[in-house]
Parts: sequence; structure tokens; C-alpha cells
Amino acid sequence: MINFFFIRKRRMLTQKLIQAFPKEYRDDVILVCKRLSLSAMSYSGKIYTEEAAGWRLSSGEKVKVPYRIYLKDGDARFDRSLTPRQAMIYHCIFSRCDNGYVREKHIHALLAAEPPEWVIPYVIQLCSEYVAEILQAVYDFLHVRDCKEYRIFCKRNFGSFKLGHCRMISYWNEFYRYGCDTRTMLEKSCTPNASATVKPVRNRLISDKRSTYYEKDRY
Repeated sequence: MINFFFIRKRRMLTQKLIQAFPKEYRDDVILVCKRLSLSAMSYSGKIYTEEAAGWRLSSGEKVKVPYRIYLKDGDARFDRSLTPRQAMIYHCIFSRCDNGYVREKHIHALLAAEPPEWVIPYVIQLCSEYVAEILQAVYDFLHVRDCKEYRIFCKRNFGSFKLGHCRMISYWNEFYRYGCDTRTMLEKSCTPNASATVKPVRNRLISDKRSTYYEKDRY
């Protein structure tokens, strides 16, 4: 009975994650899912949210990125046993983790691998949650690169992009607004080649939440 429960749970997770990546990578997604731990990190025992954001790729295919997963991250030995594409799929999956430190770890890995188009929705969706450390990592990566592919992708998915932008503003207003020196921000924005570093408000409070459940996760 217990084995049947876990088999069913893994099958449901696999079906969910297959929809989050291009169809041509189905076999890679299945292989990664087979090796994921099913230890739920949520109090309710669920391992993912039903909520998902839809993003259309240049091929016309639509992927559905889950809002959150509640799984235990694997160790370095697991990562080394995957092909580069499977490793990227793994990093994408855990960029949706409920633990902010895990999300930060895996977005660094994704950016270091020069992400292809199908990874862009994971980068954009993570930015919409407005975690200062993660935003800074993405900014450091993108501001020295040609972002044409990102601009085209956002135009193609303008509705989802606009929703994420509104969510980002909401999070900034709630958690960061009162810690910003608006005069300094204005001076930086008017200074050529200025390096804008995001400064979070209530540093200790935000950092503590990054390791457990964000209030942001209830948005």
C-alpha cells in the first residue's frame, strides 16, 4: 500500500514537471524525476502547488512552470551524474523550491550555464518574487550581455510578464520600500554606468524568511 502511494505520488510529480519543459526533453525530465527525493518539505505533505504560470516559447509550445515545489534538494554527487541538459532541468526545478537559499543556489547554476530560451521563464518568474540577493545575481549576469532574447520572450508573453512585474512592485512595496534611500536611487539612475545594488529593508527579517516560508509565497 505504501509503495503504491509513493509510485502514484512520483507519477503525479512527473506529469506536472513534464508540462514545465519542452516536449522534446520529456525523457530527460522523466529521468530526473525518477531520482528526486519525495520527502515533502511542507507541513501539509504536498510536494508542489497546483498553481503554474504559462509561458510560450518561440516554437509556439507552451510550458507551465509550477509556482512552488516542496522537495528536498539533492547532493553534489547527484548533480555530477546528470548530463548538462538534465542538470539544467534539475536546476530549473529547484529554482521553484520553497527555500529561498535553494532558489538562490540554483539560479546561480542556471546563469553560469548560459541558459537557453526554455530556461528564461524560470529566470523571469524568480525575478518577479523580488528577493534582493537573487535579483542582484540576475542583474550582474544580464547587464553585461545582449538581452535581445529576453526582450523578445517578454514581448511574446506580455500578459505573464506584466503580471510578474506587478507582483515584483507589490513585493518591493511590502518588504523593501521603507529601507530605500530614494534620493540615492535617483542619483544612481542618472549616473552613466552606475552599478545599482539592491538594498533590502529589514535585512534580518527577510534573510530569516528566505530559509523557511516566505510571506511572499502566500501572494
